[in-house]
Amino acid sequence: MNEGDYREMNVLALDTSNRPLSVAVMADDQVLATTTVTVNQKHAAQLLPIIEELMHTAKLTPRDLTRVVVADGPGSYTGLRIGVTTAKTLASTLNIELVGVSSLAAIAANVTTDQQLVTVLFDGRNDNVLRVFIASLINSPLRSSLINTSRLKTYCKN
Repeated sequence: MNEGDYREMNVLALDTSNRPLSVAVMADDQVLATTTVTVNQKHAAQLLPIIEELMHTAKLTPRDLTRVVVADGPGSYTGLRIGVTTAKTLASTLNIELVGVSSLAAIAANVTTDQQLVTVLFDGRNDNVLRVFIASLINSPLRSSLINTSRLKTYCKN
């Protein structure tokens, strides 16, 4: 490719970190195809067929991809292994870039107001909640913690 030549960035994005299973196919900043399904412990069985269906909808082949993006947690250990293993296998096989993205930062990125403090809460299991504070201007975690739900209920009452 010569300097100044432009190649479209075709991205496959995967999130298997929690109960919802989300997959998207993008060309630059345009979403070509996406789906989110709420499945219970069936990510392994559903991920590849969903990827295949969305690639077909987007009229792309695996060789057209230039990057694979995967949610790298926090989240379900098994769900993370499924998504990360799938993403690493595809990226390695296709010799393309692999990018890991925080599940919490991905949610916070939906806030488009600059200089806004965002709090994201995740189910931390065992009566715990994972909490992270993110400043949307810099989109990086400021502080995260695991808190017990009874402590959170007390905090919310005050």
